[in-house]
Amino acid sequence: MRAQLRGLLCASAALSAPLLFAGTTAQAQITDGATEVGELIVTAQKRAENIQAVPAAITAITGAALSERGITQPSDLQFIVPSMQAGRLLGQTSITIRGVGLNQGSPGVAIHVDGVYQPRPSMGDLTQIDIERVEVLRGPQGTLYGRNANGGVINFVTQAPTDKFEGYVLGSYASYQDYRLQGVVNLPLGDRLRARLVVDRTDRNEGFVKNVIPGGQDVDKGQTTAARLRVSADLTDKLKLDLAGTVLTASGPTSYFTLYNTPTATAVARNPYLARAIVPLAPRRISANDPIDDDREYYGGSATLAWDLGDFQLKAISGYSRIADRELRDDDAINLSAFPTRRIERSRTFTQEVNLSGSMGPLDAVVGAFYMRDHKYEMLDYDFPLGIFPLPANSDLHFETYRYLSKATAVFGDATFNLSDRARIIGGLRYSRDKQTNTQRNYLQFGNVAPRTLTCPLQTNEVTFHSTTPRVGAQYDVSDDSNLYATFSKGFKVGGFNFSACNQQFRPEKVTSYEAGWKNRLGGNLIVNASAFYYDYTDLQLVQVVGLTSLITNAAAARVKGVEVETIWRPESHWTVNANLSLLSAKFTRFVNTDSLAPALGPQDVSGNTINNAPKVSANIGLAYRSDPILFDGRITARADLAYRSKIYFREFNDALDAQKSYAVLNAALIWDSPDDAYRVRLFVTNLTGEDYIVRMSSSDNFGSRFVARGAPRQVGVELKANF
Repeated sequence: MRAQLRGLLCASAALSAPLLFAGTTAQAQITDGATEVGELIVTAQKRAENIQAVPAAITAITGAALSERGITQPSDLQFIVPSMQAGRLLGQTSITIRGVGLNQGSPGVAIHVDGVYQPRPSMGDLTQIDIERVEVLRGPQGTLYGRNANGGVINFVTQAPTDKFEGYVLGSYASYQDYRLQGVVNLPLGDRLRARLVVDRTDRNEGFVKNVIPGGQDVDKGQTTAARLRVSADLTDKLKLDLAGTVLTASGPTSYFTLYNTPTATAVARNPYLARAIVPLAPRRISANDPIDDDREYYGGSATLAWDLGDFQLKAISGYSRIADRELRDDDAINLSAFPTRRIERSRTFTQEVNLSGSMGPLDAVVGAFYMRDHKYEMLDYDFPLGIFPLPANSDLHFETYRYLSKATAVFGDATFNLSDRARIIGGLRYSRDKQTNTQRNYLQFGNVAPRTLTCPLQTNEVTFHSTTPRVGAQYDVSDDSNLYATFSKGFKVGGFNFSACNQQFRPEKVTSYEAGWKNRLGGNLIVNASAFYYDYTDLQLVQVVGLTSLITNAAAARVKGVEVETIWRPESHWTVNANLSLLSAKFTRFVNTDSLAPALGPQDVSGNTINNAPKVSANIGLAYRSDPILFDGRITARADLAYRSKIYFREFNDALDAQKSYAVLNAALIWDSPDDAYRVRLFVTNLTGEDYIVRMSSSDNFGSRFVARGAPRQVGVELKANF
């Protein structure tokens, strides 16, 4: 199998080798007959246009292609999208693109659902039901999308209601007692009114991660129930209203990590009970005896009003969401009750965007304004029944944000001026203002001794951040099927307050990007795109050890450069090949930090080290064959997808234990579709070779160890779908 994996990787490299610049591809499913690669319309620039005409690096995946590959959560997109890394730790998905985007402070890759910005990282986990397409924009998107789009943007576009009565029922079963049941119905309610309802239920009753303590709780399992209702109304021939409502509940032991290495001698000397740590553990094993649970509720709604003004369209997009999240965690990951943790988060978010887009002679433009009001309560409580140096037994450390309020406003404009039929220039600018108010109290309980010590007395602090993010560029059509572009752009991630340090502030993170691209459609059956980019990455928001405290600071700068290549090839009507290759160099140019696992070494200059979650080489290749009518006059599709990553560092010190060595994940599927496409049977296996790989890592000086989360194990399953 290893030799076969190497062969597939060589095939991927061979497909990509002649292509040394560009980067926008539509990942399409196989269709019958034709050999042409279909066109895909996207709204990445807040106006509908062919993906090949957009002067940016974009990967777009249709809902049908997602279904064919069995992609059901945002982290799976990393096996399709160049330079993307994703993983879950403590129940939250973190995404980086081109090495940018970690969730220190706020997420650095912005997620939008039907045009509505989602400020919480957990919201990205709620989107993968009944999807029309996903658009992944790589690189800073500070002009059109603004806050927290340093690494890029992921746009989820859900299926809109149609004028036809239709729907489907889908059921699946996979290893680890993993069940899924989904139903969709589309209802025409008259000439001008349509509705679409989707209900989805997933249950994984056997945990991916086993507990080595007899009778202990296995983790990485649980139940999720979600429903979405979309209603579309033509108020007039030119005025359209779209309404959507989503509800989701999830529960199960998903907030966990595994002890990765033996606690240091210093940590054991301070806390002797750490000598009982069971290390090393086999992959996907945990040693935990405190309760682990994560209960989450999400309620969201949106309203989009679109007014056709002829050459222009006026659009108003309103969004509201409410999240309640309660976690119980075993943060010591040893076979003692040393560090049980409770976390509660409740948030309410309202967003409003108004934009006007259209054409006037040689000018294509969009202008708009954005407003967000984000309110959050958060509590984090650490218990230390056995004590933790220098605290005695039965101590308690409590952090509480009574009221966090962010009011964000922005105005923006972006335009393309057509100098001729083939040449155009691009310019845009966004001004953003983010005002944050934080009311916080932290306290420390020394054993059973009263009263509590207020480490941060109840106080309210306020800060306002301003940002101006431009975009300028040029594009030239070499032919009707080929174009070149070059852009300069900036992005930012908002600053904020340190939750654990009595409202100490950190500044916004900034990226300045230079990018050139080349897009080609060759002969109708081959798309070849590539991009080359260079980033100045400043004021990185990273955890820095300051004295005895770990804080989010802006102490680092980095330089990122690389090339990406994407291809789709239909050599003949039965075959489809998708391939991409990313070569990345992401290095710190300035960062001095103390390793919390080796504090005796003092501050270390890690300049020149690779930044976190930035493999030098990543490659994905997918092969699919669709037969002529063969079995009960139906068609069979055989598909295999391979994703390769070179060594990945998860900590800036680049020690051997900070790294995941190179690995490859192979997924495969065999699909039968009935002659009229009324029925589908899909047999699948994910992570076919049972690859064991780390997706996220954290560390603790108190425990003298690293903690990790790993990718999903091998799963074999079957999926049945009936359309009506």
